Amino acid sequence: MTGMQLHPIDTWFFRDGTPFTANDAAQEGVASLFPPSPLTIVGAVRAALAASKGWDGRSGWSREICAVLGDGPDDLGALSVNGPFLLRDGQPLFRLPRHVLGSSSDGVWQARAFLWPGRPVTCDLGADVRLPVCADANLKPGEGVWLTQAGFNAVLRGDLPDASDVVPGSDLWSPESRIGLQRDACKRTAKEGMLFSTTHVRLRQQVSLGIRVSGLPPDWPLPFGCLVPLGGESRMAACTAWEWQPDVTLTSVKDTRKFAVVALSPLDLEEGVYSGRRLLDDLGARVVSACLERPQRMGGWNSLAKRPLPLRSVLPPGSVLFCETVEPGRLRDAVAAHDGLTTIGRRREWGFGLVALGAWPDQQEVT
Repeated sequence: MTGMQLHPIDTWFFRDGTPFTANDAAQEGVASLFPPSPLTIVGAVRAALAASKGWDGRSGWSREICAVLGDGPDDLGALSVNGPFLLRDGQPLFRLPRHVLGSSSDGVWQARAFLWPGRPVTCDLGADVRLPVCADANLKPGEGVWLTQAGFNAVLRGDLPDASDVVPGSDLWSPESRIGLQRDACKRTAKEGMLFSTTHVRLRQQVSLGIRVSGLPPDWPLPFGCLVPLGGESRMAACTAWEWQPDVTLTSVKDTRKFAVVALSPLDLEEGVYSGRRLLDDLGARVVSACLERPQRMGGWNSLAKRPLPLRSVLPPGSVLFCETVEPGRLRDAVAAHDGLTTIGRRREWGFGLVALGAWPDQQEVT
């Protein structure tokens, strides 16, 4: 796969699912969704790849370009994407898995224990439901916490990450409020009702986004060294080469009866799959418990029709599915494929559904 790294030139703005129309009170202080949706990154990379092949930025794509990059928001052609990954000094950071709990001391969050599937109970979700449990109810998930690859691999093995491998989001980027005003070009005055505010993200030094692309012909020119419009307001990003060899899947899980699935990118799964009513066919397993945040609402932009794409609910990165093997052969095939990583669910070629497989933590004493 070809790796690309996107460096910010200034701030970036990636809209969340909040309505953003004129005369709508909800437009005030519209926040950025960061890291952004895979659809946003894929759109920017497709445009950059087309430009490197001679596209003028205005007319339609040639048949040669469409054969590789697809045509429109529902056709990705031969292209397949992993990401986006949050990078620091070129190395990926991973969202803290939701089953890791901890506490804060002097403003520093530290991992203390794991959640694990409890005994079956009857509740509003049905009978024989296995809710995640922990020995200490006072511990909480680390909000806005990231892990280095070493810390993430420790979690996959069933070990708590070292404090040196825990990175707070405040060390990676900060929000930055902006005020916008639309002008009437003829009158040279402000248009009534067109004052709005947005919240951009400003990345710290050496922080960037990475994406891995496959399906390009060997002779396809790459946009390294070019500036790429990215996200809302067409903010700019510098594109450079990026090399990374994934090593974040615990291969020993192929011979186990139970394992954990940790989301590296948003998961587009049917509700019946993560609730355990349907088989997770990609891994030949059934979900018996899960540690989930509130679903994210992700849309996108159809640049051909010049209109937004419908919003869809996805499970955010860091979501954890506890699974029991039903068809061992499928699990072994999944572990062996995808360059050390595994994909599940829908829209995988667009960057959704990238997961790592790890150990199912046993009941532990709180450290």
